[in-house]
Amino acid sequence: DSIQTKPVAPPKVVFALDAAAPHFVAIIMDKVDGVFINEAKNAFNRYNKQNYYNKVIDITTEAISDTIRVVLMNSFENAETAIAYIEKVRKVTATEIIPWLSAAKYSFGIITSANLELLKNSKDILEYRKFLAQSFPEKLN
Repeated sequence: DSIQTKPVAPPKVVFALDAAAPHFVAIIMDKVDGVFINEAKNAFNRYNKQNYYNKVIDITTEAISDTIRVVLMNSFENAETAIAYIEKVRKVTATEIIPWLSAAKYSFGIITSANLELLKNSKDILEYRKFLAQSFPEKLN
């Protein structure tokens, strides 16, 4: 007796909205060379030290897939403070922080550590972007 098995589609990832949880600010980089990712990390570090000198913001990078890397900044108390940071830096990113990197190569987002783990496992950045757009429609589009 051989049992016929149908290919099973991978389970759909369900990201959880937890606006009160601590969040990372995520700069999602698409097809950006590692050298430039490191430079972007350094540039944001300098910016944060000048403009957020009373706040410790650690910056790390995470590979999501072969082409997607995420520069992560923590610790923001919740979604609201992470979005406030993005709203402030978005205005100066292309001119003052990383003017040498095409704006088409990166986008901003926020993520909890639980959702980051899901994203690292699923590698589904499009699904995560949809989740952000649905969760914070006025803020992160």
